[in-house]
Amino acid sequence: MKLALRSYFHKIKIEGDENVPKNTPLIVTPNHQNAFLDALLVGAFIPIHLHYLTRQDVFTSWSRPLLRLMNMIPIYRIRDGYSKLSLNESIFESCRDLFHKNGSVLIFAEGNHGPHHYLRPLTKGAARLALQSQKELDKGLMVLPVGLNYFDHQASKSTVLINFGQPIAVSDYLQRYEDNQAKGLITMRDAISEGMKSTLVIPEETIDHETRAKVIFQQKHENFTFQELKRIDPASVSHEKPVNERKHLLAWILNPVPLLLIRYVLRGIADGVFHSSLKFGIGLFAFPIWWLLVFFVFFFTVGIKIAILAVIVMVFGLYYSYQR
Repeated sequence: MKLALRSYFHKIKIEGDENVPKNTPLIVTPNHQNAFLDALLVGAFIPIHLHYLTRQDVFTSWSRPLLRLMNMIPIYRIRDGYSKLSLNESIFESCRDLFHKNGSVLIFAEGNHGPHHYLRPLTKGAARLALQSQKELDKGLMVLPVGLNYFDHQASKSTVLINFGQPIAVSDYLQRYEDNQAKGLITMRDAISEGMKSTLVIPEETIDHETRAKVIFQQKHENFTFQELKRIDPASVSHEKPVNERKHLLAWILNPVPLLLIRYVLRGIADGVFHSSLKFGIGLFAFPIWWLLVFFVFFFTVGIKIAILAVIVMVFGLYYSYQR
């Protein structure tokens, strides 16, 4: 998965991975801007083993065994109906079993995905899981905020900066929760929110947040550190020229079937937040299958040397076409 993600993105930058607690129960809370690609990025590059709380509607009779193998745990949301929220108690119990074994669980505290760089209001789910679990643990539970800072949400060969923040000790908020559960939940939620904002280049919604994002997340800034990106003054930076897309023609000539499939699928998806995830997910399977089919066609018609050469040309043609 690391290899596939590094092939899809131009650059994946990691900061703060020394902040990730080891051998301790942990709740990981990344922001959620890019559908399932967010979970893949965190899971591939965090230096610990993760389980994932995942929207229950993707668990079908055929997908459930596969998702379970990938350490995904179904969770119900408000949009699934208030009557189903009570079913989350058994899910949280499963999480607590993991915490007793120093396990780690990822939850998207915003509750859903969104296309903007700033942090949206959090639900109380992560705070409730943290505080209810800490009550039953004889060890300290931590919450780790993670910031996914995409230079372009929908484009392949863009840059993403994964920023691991400072862990939050849940025990510091337990007494307030025991004194008053409602206020305790809000306090814990706000602490998680502030921790997550500290990992984002653009932490909050402002009138000019879209302009700031366009100016800050430019190709010429992709080697900047997190703090350097934070210090950019949008008023003093000019917009860069659009990237020349003519090189992509080579990829279409050599790999028409996978690219047509991706374009066909995306045409029916109105929510742009899914686009990058679907590009990656479809390409992960479609390109190898296409290369394998072409290999066998050439192998049975002109021989193995030409077959191998054809696959090499297609692979490197795709790689070259999307380089800067």
